[in-house]
This record gives sequence, C-alpha cells and structure tokens, in this order.
Amino acid sequence: MIDPEALVVGWLRERLPGVRVLVDLPAKFDEALPVVQVTCVGGAGQWQPWNPGSVPLARQARIDVDVFAASREQAADLALRASNELFSLRGDGNQWGRVAAVLQESGPAWRPDYNPNVRRFGITDVLTIRPA
Repeated sequence: MIDPEALVVGWLRERLPGVRVLVDLPAKFDEALPVVQVTCVGGAGQWQPWNPGSVPLARQARIDVDVFAASREQAADLALRASNELFSLRGDGNQWGRVAAVLQESGPAWRPDYNPNVRRFGITDVLTIRPA
C-alpha cells in the first residue's frame, strides 16, 4: 500500500533534526516551533488495465507541506530545506513506496496564517510513487 503522507513524514523526520514533522497539527502546536505539516491533497493512480483489482503501478500524489516557525526568516529557511529534501527523495523511499519523480508545483512561498504566533511558508509537490 502506498501511503504518501507516511513516506514524506518519515523522510523529512530523518533529515530535519529538531523539527516536529507530522500530519495533524496538535492543539497549541505553536508553543514548540518549528513544525512541518505534511498533507496529501489529491493525486491519481495508475493501474494495470488488464488487472482491475490489482495494486496501483504508481501514484501521483500532490503533497502540500506547511512550515511553521516563530519568524518569517526561520520559516523561509526551513521551507527551503524541506523543499531540497523533497527533491532528494527522487529515486529513494521507504516501506511506504519509492519515489520515481518529483515535480514542484509551487515552492517555498509565504502563506498567511490566522495564528499570530506563527509564520508560515508552504510548498506543493507532485510525487510519482511506486510500491516498495
């Protein structure tokens, strides 16, 4: 089973020491910054046409990464680091799948946030993931 969120969370946790990388933001997350939130916001699968009940050959997962930090500069720097790490995922992976391609749709960009205690930057990438 391909799990894009688990794949990216695991990858970024290993490569961004001292940063909480997660899927769901906990209450009061802004009290322990920096935080990176990973969300799969869609994508398409590619199946074997001759075997409709099969596991997908690949999945193109649109991954949204939000970086929260105490200052705009810290958020921008961490977003750039996360972006570079996502590009380095190409050709690698873990038990959740192997990444064949990375396409950055939007990357590191300021995203206003309702919480006055955080500054947020975001990235949107499309990962082509094959089963591990």
